[in-house]
Amino acid sequence: MGKSTFVDRKFTFCPSFDGVPLKDLFVQCPDCTRFFTACCGHRDQYLPEDGPNLCHHTRLAFTDGACSNNGRYGAQSGLGVTIGHDDDYCWSIPVDDTVDFGGARTNQRAELLAAIEGLKKLNEPRDMEEHFALVNDRMDDDDDDMERFCYVVATDSEYVVKGITEWFPSWRNRGWRTSEGKKPANLDLFLQLDDLTSGLEQDRILVGFLHIRREFNQKADDLAKRAVYN
Repeated sequence: MGKSTFVDRKFTFCPSFDGVPLKDLFVQCPDCTRFFTACCGHRDQYLPEDGPNLCHHTRLAFTDGACSNNGRYGAQSGLGVTIGHDDDYCWSIPVDDTVDFGGARTNQRAELLAAIEGLKKLNEPRDMEEHFALVNDRMDDDDDDMERFCYVVATDSEYVVKGITEWFPSWRNRGWRTSEGKKPANLDLFLQLDDLTSGLEQDRILVGFLHIRREFNQKADDLAKRAVYN
């Protein structure tokens, strides 16, 4: 059957979902309203009508950043993060010095900050562990890998996904320099994202980043814009 993979921190759905529309692979529990990715280990249970038996193994965050006057005078930026349908699982965060002290207000920094915030929200205790454990017990898994929680950050920012999964290791190998010998832009935030991801991995949590089209990230996009313009 195959499994979803987390290779070099890049998340890929397992081959058994080939041909399934991407929108159908992002699922929501009708009980807790949290978002998850469809689980190929429980392919028959991923449809929304399966209710509380929906696999809760891979927790999902949608993230986005927005910025007005990108990088110019008077620029304002905001973050959008959502891990579930309910308002309690949606965040619209204006970026100020309490969020990014001294940082330039740019779209790319906002996208990185949103990814960082998304991972933090996925890892926050929110009185959901009993619900997650109950659902996973119902699935009756024999696969040891299923004992490891998985976090997926979905974003329409190719910059974030390629940056943390492809460019970051190359920068590190070159002594934190690009192929042109320059210091990478926004390295401070990539280092933050790497530190957070590494800490979760040390706790045996699999972390993956997924690049999606904007049409699949509308909720996070709206939240980010609200933080800028409202």
